[in-house]
Amino acid sequence: MNQPGSWLKLDNAGKIFPATSSPRVTGVFRFSCELNENVQQAPLQRALEKTLERFPHFLYIMRNGLFWYYLEASDLHPEVHAENTGVCAQLFYRNRRHLLFDVSFYHNRINLEVYHALTDGTGAMQFLNYLICCYLIQMHPSQIGAELLDGLAPAPTSSREEDSFKKYYRRIKKESSGLPRRAYRLTGTPGEMLRVTEGLMPCQAVLALAKAHHTSLTVFLCALMMLSIHREMMLYNEKKPVVITVPVNLRQYFPSETSRNFFGNIRVAYQFKDGEEDLDEILASLKAAFQRELTQERLRGRISSYMAVERNPFAKIAPLSFKNLCLRIARRVSDGGETMVVSNIGRVTLPEALEPFVHSMTVLASTAKLQACICTCGDVLSIGFSSRYAETDVQRNFFRMLSEMGIKIEVKSNAPD
Repeated sequence: MNQPGSWLKLDNAGKIFPATSSPRVTGVFRFSCELNENVQQAPLQRALEKTLERFPHFLYIMRNGLFWYYLEASDLHPEVHAENTGVCAQLFYRNRRHLLFDVSFYHNRINLEVYHALTDGTGAMQFLNYLICCYLIQMHPSQIGAELLDGLAPAPTSSREEDSFKKYYRRIKKESSGLPRRAYRLTGTPGEMLRVTEGLMPCQAVLALAKAHHTSLTVFLCALMMLSIHREMMLYNEKKPVVITVPVNLRQYFPSETSRNFFGNIRVAYQFKDGEEDLDEILASLKAAFQRELTQERLRGRISSYMAVERNPFAKIAPLSFKNLCLRIARRVSDGGETMVVSNIGRVTLPEALEPFVHSMTVLASTAKLQACICTCGDVLSIGFSSRYAETDVQRNFFRMLSEMGIKIEVKSNAPD
């Protein structure tokens, strides 16, 4: 476990979250695993304790220094509990000792909620996979051997706690994205809670649609998202492009075993004209944009631009309060250039022995606007929308289009009937 008093600098991506988080936009994301049986609290607590032995940095808490926030080892003991808060509820409180993750359960569902300054989707999924395996080994010892944990064991501590942004930083000039500074912005009635809409569907059926259009699952779903948004646009708004921000797992391009943040964002855009909708044209545009942006050279340029601010001599000596103000302004400017966020976590691969006990995995994220998170487990494709608006027209358009293409979808929502 962690030594008392040990600490870690926040990684480059993590620095934005404590500066911009609020009780409304919490910077928290949720991974949920739905089992084929109800969850029992005591075995889940034991599974959590065993998991934390392998992932001790999850016990770090946020502290604020003179120049930057940082993570400090704590002696806090988390307890699993029945779900009793809204989705992606606040976990970071300034000037309060509080763990940056939470494990809860509801009937047959296990929830892991994490503050994004602690880790990214890859790190959280590693933690949840290990937790689920520990839990199911206890519940079904005759069917699941403890040796399965060896295959899920994380990398050594030094590798897990590495700041891979620093490792791969090179001072190079970032190429211009060519995107306009202002994007079409969704509007709506602010809701009191995070509005969640989840759709579960057969993955192979949706993949077949993507292949029929000669493209990838992510590009295909992004195109449908754009069409769904366009159907809610006024014609005079077509002068602004629909811009989707897509987080990218940088481990796929730069070898890393870190359990901390190591992701970058790319943006893809499409300009609608005269109310026309052509799915094949949108797909061709997005496919070209993804191919252009998803190269090691372009992504290294993004790492360089992320690190440039941190390494700026003035930024190093500026007090934390001033940095927070600058980061909030930067986030506001950046948000003006995007319409929504689409995050594809990818396929969650569990040991074969666990598959009979797991139904699906879902992912949701706190947002100030609209975000969709995509995740696949077995043949269940989950698409989870989160929104701060009461209206759900875009979500409805999206699932209706898939349904009209022959996809059977189970839709769940926390919206009032």
